Amino acid sequence: MKTAPLAAAYPWEDFERVVILSPHLDDAALSCGGLLQFLKDRETSCLVISVYCGNPPPVKGQDGSLRTFQRKGYVNPRLRRKEDIAAMHAMDADFVHLGFADSIYRRSPLTNEFIYRRSRERWVSPRVDDLAHVEELYLVLRRLCHNLGRILLVSPMGIGQHVDHTIVAQVALRVAEGGTSLLFFEDFPYVVDREVGSGVEDGPAQALLRLKQEAVLRHVLPVDAAAKASLISRYRSQIPALFDDEQGLEEALQGRKHDGAPCEFYWRARELREAQGPKGE
Repeated sequence: MKTAPLAAAYPWEDFERVVILSPHLDDAALSCGGLLQFLKDRETSCLVISVYCGNPPPVKGQDGSLRTFQRKGYVNPRLRRKEDIAAMHAMDADFVHLGFADSIYRRSPLTNEFIYRRSRERWVSPRVDDLAHVEELYLVLRRLCHNLGRILLVSPMGIGQHVDHTIVAQVALRVAEGGTSLLFFEDFPYVVDREVGSGVEDGPAQALLRLKQEAVLRHVLPVDAAAKASLISRYRSQIPALFDDEQGLEEALQGRKHDGAPCEFYWRARELREAQGPKGE
């Protein structure tokens, strides 16, 4: 696959803004920390839309009262929002926190039971009970991205098969059908450590195939690994789960290189020719 520098890939001054879709409150920094720094240095307007930021939805008890249950082992969303606010301020990036619940908290609109009952169930394709949520997310993102000048939409690919990342990628493709330029980022750290994700070997080609897309061009963006590590470290609550410690973070960042230097990789893609059907369909 041909690789080209991201810095020279676009007339950046022509974009009214670059919109980065961050499934969770650390994904933009994890996967696009170098891009955030690049846009800051160029004084290019950047908006980070973090999708799954809401508190656990309250559940009505038998006495009619509403109670909020936080699942064991997960960090309170309020703390995670505070971490993200500090990180986005450091990057001079505009940001918005959407109130959608993380997959571990979403409930079926039919049964009110958890859609993804166990933590390992997050690494699956979106389930039927989640389709109403997917449609609502599409409507929200379409309103945020359309009719606001020329933008570049930067989306996860779904490497690692986290259901929230997959949903955001699928919705981004639909939003891009309205004429928005779309660029995929590699989901970090899933791209370097399969044990953080589904446990199955995964990469850009497999992720694009699941989206019925094929790669057109890979873009590379060199990053200052120390500066990116400093940005990611602002999400202190997530370091133990993702990297064990700061040294693990440094090693993971060094795991993605091009010409010997730490880099981020971005992909342009198109619909699979096989998925387009015979001419005229």
